[in-house]
Amino acid sequence: MKLFGFQFNRSSRESLPTNSVAEPAGAMESREMSSTAEAWLKGEDLDGITLTNAYEQVAWVYRAINVLAEQVANVPFRFSRKEPDSEEQITHGPLVDFYARPHPQINRFQYWELRVIWLMLRGECFRIPIFSSAHGRRRRLERIIIADPAHFQHVVQDNELMGWRYTGFGRNAPLTAQVLLPEEVWFEKLPNPFNFWRGLSPLSVAAFPAKADFTSSALMQGVLENNGDCGLIVRTEQQLTDRQREQIKTALRERKRRAGTADGPLLLSNGADVVQPKLSSTDLQFLENRKFLRGEICAAFGVPEEIVATTDSAKYDVMAGARLNFIENRVAPLCRRLEAEEESVVRSLDEHAVGWFDLESLPIMQAARRSRLAAAKAGFEMGIPLNELNRALDLGFKPLPWGDTGYLPAGLQPVGPVQPTAPKPTSQV
Repeated sequence: MKLFGFQFNRSSRESLPTNSVAEPAGAMESREMSSTAEAWLKGEDLDGITLTNAYEQVAWVYRAINVLAEQVANVPFRFSRKEPDSEEQITHGPLVDFYARPHPQINRFQYWELRVIWLMLRGECFRIPIFSSAHGRRRRLERIIIADPAHFQHVVQDNELMGWRYTGFGRNAPLTAQVLLPEEVWFEKLPNPFNFWRGLSPLSVAAFPAKADFTSSALMQGVLENNGDCGLIVRTEQQLTDRQREQIKTALRERKRRAGTADGPLLLSNGADVVQPKLSSTDLQFLENRKFLRGEICAAFGVPEEIVATTDSAKYDVMAGARLNFIENRVAPLCRRLEAEEESVVRSLDEHAVGWFDLESLPIMQAARRSRLAAAKAGFEMGIPLNELNRALDLGFKPLPWGDTGYLPAGLQPVGPVQPTAPKPTSQV
């Protein structure tokens, strides 16, 4: 058993050799400590901070995931009868009330944000539906629990998925540890060519640039906390004893102060020289490399850099174009994926309803539609039928009965073909 970095092992009394002296029951036979615990007991400096969770420790990873989740959550999710974009929309009723708060602790924004966050972090999302235990009538969906995918293990027998083993434990877990059937879990995943049963996380692709950016940030923090000091090297002509070494180390520690405060003086004897290394220009290039690392992280999640942070060369028109490209090529496909997964949930609440994301209601999409309408107007004046323009430019209108006929402005009149003119004879001298 490992506890606080200490390794505790206990063997049974039967495994003891016959010629050994048995210790009392419960005594520890071996006591192994980790390097961190040994350094702490010796009073030495512990190891620096390490990257354990990129979502919590790397700003670009957090921002790239949250930008995508917040954008999807702010797209209105509407309901209608028969087919999407129908005029018969559902604006009230049990279906709308349920999606306003799918769980007592989750509102409609957090519901979509958690879905997208888990897809980006783990490449998959697990939802556990909780139905009412009514007898003699159809069960009603009461709430949806979104659990951590790391606590789920797939159970496969004879090349078939038999269920999911949930290993959540403790009072803070939303569910008790149990085995669930496939129909009791709403599972969605991103494509994974290497594992048929689980999804591939974009964070796994961005792991190396995230770790490099975290290391660069830690280096910058260390330089600032040390007042730009890279440490000291003490050089002596004579061999020092262990006691002298400890005295010099103690004096060097007492000399250091917090960031922004000048360090104290240091007095050394016995011909000791203090050498202070400096940061070279090569060491300081990590500041520029962090921009490339940010680009790699954003590329892994499909989020433009102009959306995550204001870059040095980004102008207003560049940022507007990047935002439109982000909505059309990243948010829209993700919304369509969520719509397909949400179809079973909507049908469980209303058999004749469908749910869809109203992307055209976003202001940036309305501005893009206005530009398409201007292009359609120019095409219509050239005689192109309106229905053809509607299909080509995706205007979003219904086909009109007279839309297959082309029209020309009344002011235009045919002038006939142009008659060729005979060449003039040239005079000869």
